[in-house]
Amino acid sequence: MIAEAQIIERLLDHTVTQKRTYYGVSWDAYLRLLDELGDGSRLRLTYNRGVLEVMSPKPKHEKLARLIDLVVAHFALAKNQNVVNCGSMTMRASNVERGGEPDSCYYVQRESQVRGLKDIDFAVHPPPDIVLEIDITSPSLDKLGLYAALGVPELWRHDGTRLEFHRLTPTGYIAITHSIAFPILSTEMLMEFLHTGQTEGTTAMLRSVQSTLASS
Repeated sequence: MIAEAQIIERLLDHTVTQKRTYYGVSWDAYLRLLDELGDGSRLRLTYNRGVLEVMSPKPKHEKLARLIDLVVAHFALAKNQNVVNCGSMTMRASNVERGGEPDSCYYVQRESQVRGLKDIDFAVHPPPDIVLEIDITSPSLDKLGLYAALGVPELWRHDGTRLEFHRLTPTGYIAITHSIAFPILSTEMLMEFLHTGQTEGTTAMLRSVQSTLASS
């Protein structure tokens, strides 16, 4: 088994590496590593039954996530719906020994159940209504099993080129064209917003969002 101290030492020696994978990492070592790195770490950790993947998100990765955050906030405002954005909150399912950190996650329908909480415990509280994954760096560990185990009802995935929405079914995630939380929002619509945000800036994107909401 590789110890968390060894992993931290190697990470410090390879700070510019986009992705590193470690094998033979115990669940307890993964939990201790999360504690050692703390909430302010720029690294994203994904754990799946003994395999640990550590990623450092690229700027494009982060920019896409923040643009989507803005769109979600404006759709929630139009719907008069409170939203709790938990960002890249660590999500763990100890029963299947899986853990990961999404690029963003949102409480929409069940926002009132976590409003004001400092800590969210998935043994007590519900999972986010939407989880956002941006897979530009092609991670080798798939997080869908984690999100399914936690019961996340809606998953958004962007590979840097294409965007997909998925909903959870008894047999896993299936693709859908429109969001569950925001039924008028389609994948095609969100892709158009993102294209505007990337080419014309956030102000132009938000004007487009407002125009779409006003006409819906």
